[in-house]
Amino acid sequence: MRIIAVANQKGGCGKTTTAINLSACLAKRDRKVLLIDMDPQGHSTLGYNIKTEEIGLSIYHVLREGLLLDDVILNTSVQNVSLAPANVVLFTIEQDIAFFSEKESRLQNAICKLKKKFDYIIIDCPPNLGLLSINALRAAGEVIIPLDVSFFSLHGLSRLLETIEMLKRHTGHNLETFILPTMFDRRSRFAREILDEVRNHFNGIIFSTPARHCSKLRESASFGVPICEYAPNSIGHWDYAGMADEVLMQEDPSMYEASVAVMESAINLIPDKVERQAAQYNGIVFVYRDAKAADVKIAGDFNNWIPDKGVVTSREKDGTWKKVINIPPGAYQYKFCIDGDWKEDPGNPNVVSNKYGSYNSLVIID
Repeated sequence: MRIIAVANQKGGCGKTTTAINLSACLAKRDRKVLLIDMDPQGHSTLGYNIKTEEIGLSIYHVLREGLLLDDVILNTSVQNVSLAPANVVLFTIEQDIAFFSEKESRLQNAICKLKKKFDYIIIDCPPNLGLLSINALRAAGEVIIPLDVSFFSLHGLSRLLETIEMLKRHTGHNLETFILPTMFDRRSRFAREILDEVRNHFNGIIFSTPARHCSKLRESASFGVPICEYAPNSIGHWDYAGMADEVLMQEDPSMYEASVAVMESAINLIPDKVERQAAQYNGIVFVYRDAKAADVKIAGDFNNWIPDKGVVTSREKDGTWKKVINIPPGAYQYKFCIDGDWKEDPGNPNVVSNKYGSYNSLVIID
């Protein structure tokens, strides 16, 4: 069982969004997950559409009264995801257990007594480095630090890393640390520079799939539904699916041979002259080069898999086929049909398996 704390004392960095959607994406990969809400605001609880004012027993009763975690765990609408909820009463916990022995290990002791079996425990920490966060870090074997790509977040990161190092010195408890860039806007030159700086400085402990700006993530939270169920064909889902896959690959790198979520798509690699042509047609250009092909069509999620529906086609003398399609932002699977033979896009290395036992090409447009 892996225990992962999601922590950052800086608010608004995507911490709870990460806890909710990582737990759901792991569950979609047949892992049993327990999400523990250690934030008195109860946002992870609300994120699974559980009203905080209506819950009875909560994580407060585990920390304050010594109840078993099994007694407070609730089922959620997502199969394989269970929740230890929190609400506003958790605000008083620091005063209530101030004079308890081993007050920093209350959560760790509760997890040790857990009877239900889980593959993962995800702990959503509050936006501070108080007693609740210390309990979470003591209980966890790993910590994921969501880092919104900005100057101030970099400045605050050092304090959390110092706390983790202090915890190691004082208790001997070693935490594996990983950094997840969040709220990334690749169109911003400043954001790209910050991301490059983070990657250079924290090489080896940073997720390769950053969580980009995505309005669907905010919408899904407001409806109390993880992104994988609210908007599976969205950038937000593919980014957190990629993060979940990276977590699983830490267990066994051979588990996933094909990429299922990407930061850049083949569309981003099209030469400038092609992009200008796309602007002329008000669409996105897909390119296929085959001088011998007599007929090239494209089909995918964007046109209900009807070959060349809504597509403007041009062919150059050297056998370069250009398919211009007006597509809104999102993640799309597609294939080319070459003289009646279905093929993945040879210019796009990002593929996902399909129900027919083969692969579709995957493109993400933001």
